[in-house]
Parts: sequence; structure tokens; C-alpha cells
Amino acid sequence: MITTPRLHLRPPIDADAEALMPVFGDARAMTYIGDGSARTIEQVRDSLKKRLACLDAHAVTLWTVELRVPIDGVDLPVGTVIGDCGVFPVAWDGPEFELAYRYRHEVWGQGIAGEAAMAAIAHAWEATDFDRILGLAYSGNVASRRVLEKTGMIHQGTTDRYYGVELEWYAAPRPDRPESA
Repeated sequence: MITTPRLHLRPPIDADAEALMPVFGDARAMTYIGDGSARTIEQVRDSLKKRLACLDAHAVTLWTVELRVPIDGVDLPVGTVIGDCGVFPVAWDGPEFELAYRYRHEVWGQGIAGEAAMAAIAHAWEATDFDRILGLAYSGNVASRRVLEKTGMIHQGTTDRYYGVELEWYAAPRPDRPESA
């Protein structure tokens, strides 16, 4: 488990499918994810299988994010699953790895995404030998781009190399190998 001042990032479990539906079933939360559509419970279950396999194979994954402490202005109890965050192979296929995160709209604007992202990246540097971690965001997703910048990722420009759409491309070089960006 990865712990931050306000969050727990823990390995996913099968029961997370239902707990993640307030994120994946919400069209607002999914606007900038893939085709922007809400996901079914079956799609979330399939994603959880990929997350567990990724953790076994690479020591990183999309972690399930839970509230560790109450957050001012957020009416969710401690222990509530609020989303996911982590480092995983681009498109689940790699070979490059990217940072991703999705959260319930109730916690947007609270700094949760940046807090969890920095912890997930720190874990990735400790657990792997990656040269760099990518960040990919739609140009219009200003909030996500701010999170990527807050983590120290460097904007590389736009690209259509990933996912077949034009995205803003960021990269974080391994701290002890800054030339790898």
C-alpha cells in the first residue's frame, strides 16, 4: 500500500469493480478517457484483471485510491474508493509506461489527483528501472495537464502516436537519468 497525507493507494481487488462505478459509470468523469463513454461493470472487471496482471509483471499498476482522512467540503467517509491512479503500460500493451488517474467528481479540485500521482510516480521509480514515465492528456483537459505539470513532467508537444488521437505528451525522466526524457 502507498500512503499519502490524505490517501491510500492500494492494490486492486475484484470487489473494486462496484466501488469504482461512481467513477467509470459517470460520463463527466470519463469525458477525457478513451472515447469518453461511461463503462459497464463488465468493462471495469476486465480492467481490474489487467491491473492485477500488471502489478504481478511490473510492480506497478493503476492502484485503487481510498480516502484515508476526511476532506473538507467532501461528503464521503474515510475508506471510500474515490478513483484510481498509477503507472501502467500505454494501452495495456507498452512498451512505454504512462501515468493515469480518474476520480469521482466529488473530489475534483481538492488536489487529490496531484497527491496520488506524485506518490504513484515515486513508487514507480523505487520499484522499477524505467527510464521515463509518460503523461498523456487531451489538449482540452486543462486540469489533467496541470496535474502532469505539478508532478514535474515536461511537456514534449502534441502527438498522435498513442491511442490514435492527438494528445499532449509529457514525460518524466528518471531522476537519476534526466537525459532519458
